[in-house]
Amino acid sequence: MNQGLDYCETSGPHYPELIAIIVAGIVHKLAKSLVSTTAGRVCNAIIALGFLGYVGWRAAQSRQVWRCWGMRTDNFKRALRAQMVFGVPAAITICALGVWLGSLPLPWTFWVSLGLYPIWGVAQQFAVQNLIGRNLNSLFRQPWLHAIVTAVLFSVSHFPNMTLMSFVLPAGVFFTLIYRRHPNLWAVGIVHGLLGALVYYVVLQQDPGASIVKFVLRQ
Repeated sequence: MNQGLDYCETSGPHYPELIAIIVAGIVHKLAKSLVSTTAGRVCNAIIALGFLGYVGWRAAQSRQVWRCWGMRTDNFKRALRAQMVFGVPAAITICALGVWLGSLPLPWTFWVSLGLYPIWGVAQQFAVQNLIGRNLNSLFRQPWLHAIVTAVLFSVSHFPNMTLMSFVLPAGVFFTLIYRRHPNLWAVGIVHGLLGALVYYVVLQQDPGASIVKFVLRQ
């Protein structure tokens, strides 16, 4: 039985969270596409600060919300093993694709990205599993349907990058199904970070780690 879900279920859904994250995603995309990439980043920063403030406010109302949101350690090992059941085969598949695409071996800056990406993975999964997924529970009670709808919204947030969307969709389904059984944000964030870093380097053939190193060395 999932520990900690009793409070989450009795507290009920918070639909304003769902509406807010969807509206925020639309505003970010519009700012990025209609104004500039910089505007999109500024918008993203403002949105992130807004949600951080909201997280602090909710936590001040009840400490139980941390557990409800999967910010816990008691089930971390079990949750990480479960997420790795999907994560390891997915990582191997991406690497095999990298051999075919000729994007291997990876540059050393990949490890920079791999070290930092889980932080972004935790942030994204907080939005996906809590602001979106948890608030869809009462609307889509069948696990697979709930996971698919959650993953579709997660995938759409990466529009118009169709390649990235095609990888995000199946990952989102499995992340959500596993998270439902083992609600641990740290575990799903780590696996998200691993796969996300691999996709950027192997499939998209982008090097965000090099940009990070360049920025740090400038300081």
